[in-house]
Amino acid sequence: MATAAMLETKQLKIFKTIVEVGSFTRAGARLNLSQPAISQHIRALEEHLGVPVLLRVGKRARPTPAGDVLLHCAEQVLDKIENAERLLAEQGVGGGGVVRIGGGDATCQHLLPPVLKEFLALFPRVHLQLTSGHTSTTLSRVLGGELDIGLVTMPVETDRIRATEVGRDELVAITRPDHPWAERRRVQAADFADQPLVLYDRESRLTEILLHFLLEEGVFPRVTMEVDHVGVVKELVHIGIGVAVLPTWAVRSEVERGELRAVAVGAQGLTRAWCLATLDNGAQPAALKALVRLCVDHLPRLLTA
Repeated sequence: MATAAMLETKQLKIFKTIVEVGSFTRAGARLNLSQPAISQHIRALEEHLGVPVLLRVGKRARPTPAGDVLLHCAEQVLDKIENAERLLAEQGVGGGGVVRIGGGDATCQHLLPPVLKEFLALFPRVHLQLTSGHTSTTLSRVLGGELDIGLVTMPVETDRIRATEVGRDELVAITRPDHPWAERRRVQAADFADQPLVLYDRESRLTEILLHFLLEEGVFPRVTMEVDHVGVVKELVHIGIGVAVLPTWAVRSEVERGELRAVAVGAQGLTRAWCLATLDNGAQPAALKALVRLCVDHLPRLLTA
């Protein structure tokens, strides 16, 4: 009986993963299973239920109407099982277990390390997993149970996510110290019209905010390069490739050393609100609650530093 129950849970996880990634092959890669094994589990699941739950269209797979119902149930069941396992594991190892946190590339590099250092001092037996990704990717991972907590920009538009606000940051233009903007306190949208722009990751919310600000003012930026790593953006600005827009906390060290200048953008400044995203599914392990508290205590200062 125990083997059957475990198998059913595995089938639900396989089914849910196929729906998330859209294909049997990608689900197999994520779960480290062969495609024949994936297909066998889905056939067994459909035979047990008596209805097809997945429809293949070419190489893609999507849920049938019955599959949509199963997906909703599978998400609830798997979330509860995983939460129970983690709560019991935490009790069993005296405060150990695993906490998985995610955020953007720069977030993982600049904002989270000091918080995580303090957390590990309080919970030395907890195994931390830190994963980088866009806000949309991080939220998807939280919803899918791959992360326990995500540090993301707002808004968060889903009922299943609990969003705990942790402060705001400011986006600033960065330049070389000898750039014409370097001695200015503020630049406007029109100032970007004739400047080569090093654009950080077009899929990021940072760039979404910047482009919205410029296009609303009728300015079409002259993008000279697109880069998906904040450190590379800073280096390109430093060697004179162009100007860029980044959060203040990401360039604090370079500005303090005199390697870059940071200039406010727009009449009111460009700001973002940040939150911690967790599944809104009831009880949280003590370690996760402690990490949320530490983030709430420390991130407002780190975001504005």
